[in-house]
Amino acid sequence: MKKYFISSLLALSLFVLLGFCLITNQNGEYRIYFPSRLPFVYQLHTSTPTEFISTIEAGANQWTNIPGCYFVFQRGENTSVSVVANDGVNVVYFDMQGVNFSDPNVIAFSSTFTTSVGGFQAVGSDLIWNGRDFPPATNGDPNKMDLLTVITHELGHHMGLNHAGQPPSPSAGSNGCGPLNQRAVMWYAVSRGDTTRRYLHLDDIMGAISLYPVWVIQGKVVDGATNLGLNGAKIKFEGTYASTIGVVEQTFSGRYGRPGVAIDEIVLDSTGNYKSAVKDPSFKVKVTKFGYYPDSAQVNFNPPGGIGQTQTITLNFGLQPKFNVTLSGQIVDELTNQGVSARISVSSINYNLKVGDYDSQSNGQYQIILPGEELYRLTLNFEPPYPRTVVIDSVYLGLSNKILNVAVKPSRIFFVANDTSASVKEKYLNSLDRLKLAYAYWDINLKGSPPDQQLFNKFTQATTIFWIAGGVTTSNLSASERQTLINQFENGHRVILAGNNIAQYSDTGDVLLSKYFGVRFVSNTSANGLKGFANDYIGNGLNFSLLGTGKDYVRLTTDAFGTGYFRSFHHGTGSGDTIRIAAVRGENSVKKWKSVFYTISLDQLSSANLDTLLRRTFEYCADSSFVTSIYDYFSTTSLPVRYELHQNYPNPFNPMTKIKFDLPEKSQVEISVYDVSGKLIKRLVNEQKDAGYHSVEWNGTDMNGRKVSTGIYLYRISAKGTKTGSEFIQTKKMILLK
Repeated sequence: MKKYFISSLLALSLFVLLGFCLITNQNGEYRIYFPSRLPFVYQLHTSTPTEFISTIEAGANQWTNIPGCYFVFQRGENTSVSVVANDGVNVVYFDMQGVNFSDPNVIAFSSTFTTSVGGFQAVGSDLIWNGRDFPPATNGDPNKMDLLTVITHELGHHMGLNHAGQPPSPSAGSNGCGPLNQRAVMWYAVSRGDTTRRYLHLDDIMGAISLYPVWVIQGKVVDGATNLGLNGAKIKFEGTYASTIGVVEQTFSGRYGRPGVAIDEIVLDSTGNYKSAVKDPSFKVKVTKFGYYPDSAQVNFNPPGGIGQTQTITLNFGLQPKFNVTLSGQIVDELTNQGVSARISVSSINYNLKVGDYDSQSNGQYQIILPGEELYRLTLNFEPPYPRTVVIDSVYLGLSNKILNVAVKPSRIFFVANDTSASVKEKYLNSLDRLKLAYAYWDINLKGSPPDQQLFNKFTQATTIFWIAGGVTTSNLSASERQTLINQFENGHRVILAGNNIAQYSDTGDVLLSKYFGVRFVSNTSANGLKGFANDYIGNGLNFSLLGTGKDYVRLTTDAFGTGYFRSFHHGTGSGDTIRIAAVRGENSVKKWKSVFYTISLDQLSSANLDTLLRRTFEYCADSSFVTSIYDYFSTTSLPVRYELHQNYPNPFNPMTKIKFDLPEKSQVEISVYDVSGKLIKRLVNEQKDAGYHSVEWNGTDMNGRKVSTGIYLYRISAKGTKTGSEFIQTKKMILLK
């Protein structure tokens, strides 16, 4: 339900000025000129240089010419008044001798007198420019102040606009309301020769419009079933910008300001009410809220009516709620078919909104009630031995209930952190996520104890255990933890150990480091470099800078249990540093274990270098069955719950291959084949397809039916849901062999 009507309103709010650039009072009443006081007539002092006049007028006209703002600057007759006084004259005076200034740091000063006659507003305003200490120029002279920049800024203060951006200290000027847009005219600081702020930016324009609006849109958005205000509904503007009309938004050093912030959407509170000034007379309004059908309307205002004439359109919406449906299923271990518990975080993709967290039962069964005809993202959070998170993207729920069963496999990577620093752990976790590794995670400090052998037994064989420990005065490895790691070697797993001072604080009889990792502590080093040994699987060609302290260097032992040990990194950057071993890798070809030991905490590396190092390290620890993609660790059953383009099969192929693709909802689909240069070879699908599992074949011919040559080709899917409007695009490679 919508209602439209237009009315002319006269702005009659009361405002008071407390001082220079102080444009509101503590009650949030902002300074404004009553329409009866407009146009604002300013008078130039008779001594104003002739070459300045056109620039001054241009600065005033920038504000006057804003279509959505009814404020008008008008140049009056010249005057001989040259002092600050409440005399009814709005003088613009260039004080080239600086006699009106005791503070030489002031560029220009707007002295505004106020009256309570008819309400608080500024009258008799004077703009005095300290031309002695800050000489003006019209040509961008690097030793002078740009006249157009400063005059436009100061005239903005006369309108009632505050500074944009936050000054660096209370003594730097008034508070900065609005965004930190340093190119805006109303930015609080200007340097000599600076011409970057000569012209109004969007935030300046919306600030003026919010004070003197020509066009205002207002209304209410309610639930169509209950008629209650819709908290969180969004008003989106297409074809214009808006600026909310309200009281002061922030304070700074006892000063108050009202911002002009350009926005393209308004998020409503529980009242469902909105009100905003807008920049343009014609635009589209869209109203959306998760769980409701959207609505929209075209808005067309009349042309501007003159000073003080504010047109207001009231536009009300009643959004209809969507029907709820049930998403249910079971999460099981793919190998044992036993139920697996998980916390399921549900987010709306179209609204970029978290819907809620839900726990499955101990047998893995779950049931979640959600609005239908929506696109969701499910994030399943597991305890070891399963991957830390599994994300099922683009889950579409229609008008009927859906069953989504998930089968998950134990991870092949187990990350164990014994570090009290949240930032250190976060750096490792972020790197593992960027590498798209499916890893289980155990935080010893949060769990209260290290993982026990019973948990390790739940992992599959050839699991890579990545354990970080170390500290300032301890290795952070207890005797039981050392034995736990030894057990993993004996079980044929792969173990990566990293951390500060682990080698230094291991006793001379330590078995873990000397027998399995094949190293003993030698000394500390202050080197700030980590250089890879040539031809080493992990270190070859790598040269990293290090931050922080706690660096050890070690030597190889001669009686270790591995069948081969190799130096991967040394400290320092020169060839003379090759004895300062910083990382060693080893393996036992009989028991099938592998080891990697780093004498430092790897968080000392930059994020990019950490990614490179971990990728090589995990690749070294991998075997032929090692996979990295999280999508290889789970599967789903039911109608497709996400868009997916599968790898063609067979691949390589000759002469025919099949391409499978999944659609969670009815979609417009295009599948095309390209060569490696991006040239279109053939379009295989270009039509609307129902939700489901689909496939298409390619016989290696182009659009004219001619056989193409041997080589690598790209195939691309582009799908757009007919209900949700969601888009999916993905490209994969295939190889044609003859």
